[in-house]
Amino acid sequence: MIIIESVNYIGQTVSNLENSIKFYKELFDFEVIEKISTSGQAFIKMGDIIIGLFEVPGYKCSPDAKSRISFFMDEEDFEDALEELETEKIKIVYGPENIRNGRTVVFLDPDGNQIELSYPLIG
Repeated sequence: MIIIESVNYIGQTVSNLENSIKFYKELFDFEVIEKISTSGQAFIKMGDIIIGLFEVPGYKCSPDAKSRISFFMDEEDFEDALEELETEKIKIVYGPENIRNGRTVVFLDPDGNQIELSYPLIG
């Protein structure tokens, strides 16, 4: 058995490093903690969450992909998040729907990667 302690970072393939940094920074307030331009990589952080962005020119996530990053949020902030998605004209692909005594919504980043916002926390 391999014993792990926690998640180091979540890796996400993107087509344009700068556009993706801007998206995550403006929507979620992630900050860049390391950028390796020569290899098309950046690591962004918000709270305890670290996402590694890995640039592959021409990348576009398959519409059939089921992988996603799922962020937990407080119930009180969910409606505000929906309003912000609408204001920013970000495409919602699922929801908002009621689930597990809470709600969820799934939308796309600039490369078609799925992002979910939901409450309550699974676990």
